[in-house]
Amino acid sequence: MGFVFAWVIASLSVYISSRIISVRVSFLRALLVTLIADIVSSIMGLIILAGLLKSNLALIIIGLIIDFVIVPIIYKYMFDIDWTKTFVMLIIAGAIFSVIIAILVIILAVVGILALVGAFSSLQAVH
Repeated sequence: MGFVFAWVIASLSVYISSRIISVRVSFLRALLVTLIADIVSSIMGLIILAGLLKSNLALIIIGLIIDFVIVPIIYKYMFDIDWTKTFVMLIIAGAIFSVIIAILVIILAVVGILALVGAFSSLQAVH
């Protein structure tokens, strides 16, 4: 469930950032491309994890470099845009993603605090 939620938020960020840089893609296409990029990043994450578990610095560095190179390539070719727009779009998408997550964290924190206050408001002090 958490993966689907993060995937939709990331796709929404990519969709909004593509509109900001005047690249017209559908939300469905943004979902598809983000899913492909997430799958590739997950595979690279497993390679990096294997490097961490084996204390193999070379494997960690190779995994990070491949991930950093392949993800922009996926967006560039799937959206048919140039390199500058690709990097600008990904930077803007990252900022939008961060803002959306920060807003959701604040909302959930407030709801949690209100729930705790409501749960403890019925308690009375014993004298």
